[in-house]
Amino acid sequence: MTYTEIEHWASAWIAYQQDREHASDHHILWWAVEKFMVTMDESANAEDCWLTVLAILSRNPSNSIIAMLAAGPLEDLIHFAGPRFIDRIELEACCNPAFQYLLGGVWRSSSPEIWKRIEAVRSEIW
Repeated sequence: MTYTEIEHWASAWIAYQQDREHASDHHILWWAVEKFMVTMDESANAEDCWLTVLAILSRNPSNSIIAMLAAGPLEDLIHFAGPRFIDRIELEACCNPAFQYLLGGVWRSSSPEIWKRIEAVRSEIW
């Protein structure tokens, strides 16, 4: 995906999360949520998911958006593609306090080896 497409996806995902009155799989922005769910294990899609998680986080979203981002897209990425992304996750956590904090909202997933590395770089569990 292009930078513009990633930014569009990030905007749509945030807007969907903020529109809780109309949140459903029939919502016009549901595609932005569903895109994180579809074939997470495919290389191209996992890469796009990673970039979109970072794009969302870079916007300094509200705590409720951060909670949804941790418990949904990031947690799924770790679960489905943790071995491929753990080096980047560790690097991002070391350089980005917001990402380190975001990892605190992720529930245990992936292999025990990957999870041990997540625990080593995340901040407090929340």
